[in-house]
Amino acid sequence: MVFPDLDARGLTGERYRLPEDFGAPRAVAAIAFHRGQQKDVDTWMPSLLAIEAEHDDVRAYEIPCISRRWTPGRRFIDGGMVAGIPDRDARARTLTTYTDVGPVLKALGLRDTTAIAVVLTDRDGRIAWTATGAWTADAGAALTAAV
Repeated sequence: MVFPDLDARGLTGERYRLPEDFGAPRAVAAIAFHRGQQKDVDTWMPSLLAIEAEHDDVRAYEIPCISRRWTPGRRFIDGGMVAGIPDRDARARTLTTYTDVGPVLKALGLRDTTAIAVVLTDRDGRIAWTATGAWTADAGAALTAAV
């Protein structure tokens, strides 16, 4: 699998072209498709941040992947996320993308948007590891081994 090319914006305002603009040679990213999936992303973040802390070449991200049809509401949607995330580092690692979701699902090997995806990738887009859904001890151990 190959990480899809995405235009994204950090909640602190920076623009990114992913995967090449990830802030380290490798990235672990939790990709959510619906607001209600934030709880599943939150289960992963301690593990992703621990991996980032242990490996200088890895950076952790949250990527809300939002349908392009919501682009006119981006200021409102992103503003709501900013208001809900008081930590500047957490806002900087949250990269929103407003895109055609179908090609993202296909690139990540997903059938639909019912579960989040967690991926380990590099700047060339090569995905070395992937999982779906909330964190489990087995999935966390598998990711740690893959890193």
